[in-house]
Amino acid sequence: MKAWRNVGSLEELLDRFPTDHSCIPALFELKWPHGYRCPNCRHTRAYVIRTRRLPLYECSACQHQTSLTAGTILESSRTSLRKWIVAIWLVSRRDAGINAVRLSSLIEVTYKTAWAMLHKIRTAISCADEQEQLEYNVHGFIAYYGSSRHYSCFELTAQEYPLIVAAALDSDDKEQKYKMKMVNRQHMSGKLLLPTGCDEFTEQHVCPLAAAVSIIRQRFRVKHNSPLYTVFRRAKRWLCDTFRGISGKYLQRYLDEFCYRENAAARHATGWGTLGEICFARNGARERYLNRTTTLRGQSHYMAAA
Repeated sequence: MKAWRNVGSLEELLDRFPTDHSCIPALFELKWPHGYRCPNCRHTRAYVIRTRRLPLYECSACQHQTSLTAGTILESSRTSLRKWIVAIWLVSRRDAGINAVRLSSLIEVTYKTAWAMLHKIRTAISCADEQEQLEYNVHGFIAYYGSSRHYSCFELTAQEYPLIVAAALDSDDKEQKYKMKMVNRQHMSGKLLLPTGCDEFTEQHVCPLAAAVSIIRQRFRVKHNSPLYTVFRRAKRWLCDTFRGISGKYLQRYLDEFCYRENAAARHATGWGTLGEICFARNGARERYLNRTTTLRGQSHYMAAA
């Protein structure tokens, strides 16, 4: 494994990547871990054009030109590659995670830029998470994020967001992969998860070949001392301590980020290379981010005009 994938401290990371130019070999490997492949015709040879800040790769077969950032969440970003690497490395760390205020201070960008960078990384994580399903024996339960002054054991308030917290168990009944997914309120009757909610979760997030799927639909049947509930409690504490709470609009992205780190730890995966490959993959993350921000801007414009 390349040494740059297992950097132990921020100081070491900055020493390994002192300039944008020094980032190029690592980013090339993240984008094309098996060597260059033309996104247009899949040819494996290219000419390198070095007349720009970042090199262009021109396919020797079809002459299609592409760059390291084309089709990724970094495309069209004016932020330096070095600062992007720092952001990806910080998000991959299991010890704490990072918010936009701290990131803006560490890499010396505006809060708006730091928030956009983190949101793009989380979008890439969510896209990658959708491509991975739970296998073997799957167990889970209904849970709720958020609180209300008028708490009810039976009625779901507007400030509470229902979630399905689930894990895949291997042959030794050891939890090896986690997912926490928000539940559409149409699948809830008060605080009871309807069978349609279980069916939708299973269809979207569980492998059809899974041996068994068991999801507890009643909150009072959930064991609060179970290992899976301990993971959920850790997620809530992380959201509170790092971000002082999250609104429902972006909650799913943060839950996917938390599960990414938990799953990486369960796989004993070390280093930031895996997250780097996710961020440099053509997995639809850039398009989803652009569509999301365009929609939100349109809504803001409409409200302002009204």
